[in-house]
Amino acid sequence: MMGDYRHFDQLRTSELMVSRHKWFFPYYELTDGQFVYGKLSYKSSFKRYAVIETAQGTWTVKRQGFFDRTLLINRNEDETIGTLKPATWKRNIDIQMNDGFTATYLYKKLFAKSLTLTSDALGDVLQVTQRPFGFKTPFAITLNKIYQQQNMPPLPLLILIGVSMTLMRQQQQAAAH
Repeated sequence: MMGDYRHFDQLRTSELMVSRHKWFFPYYELTDGQFVYGKLSYKSSFKRYAVIETAQGTWTVKRQGFFDRTLLINRNEDETIGTLKPATWKRNIDIQMNDGFTATYLYKKLFAKSLTLTSDALGDVLQVTQRPFGFKTPFAITLNKIYQQQNMPPLPLLILIGVSMTLMRQQQQAAAH
């Protein structure tokens, strides 16, 4: 499992992509075209329980309660290390880790197809951009800061959380129509 993924500190590019595998119960891999840095999969078909695997470990992202919009970020299954809180009237999602790292996933423009992770301390960290008609590689990732900061969660985790948030948003939009 964890041995299958390349360590992110060996990354030599700021452009990554997320490739989709399988049609009915898809999973997504974070790759630079040659190496795989992480995997996002779901335990249920409603995308309520995400599993993220990287070389640094395994995490789950799931709702705090059935009607609660807050999502818990857990190391393995049960050790909560942070929360994701969607804003009520905006499309922003605040991430707050127990180690003190705080940032916001936000869409900078009204009809933007890219989700940006920005923090007060670091500025814009990364962008997750939806590719039009990209069935095999639906997301392009641009890193503004490749290096890992001290009290910052692993970048593959932050990237795959952003991909998961985008997929949940797509599912909510599809359900609304």
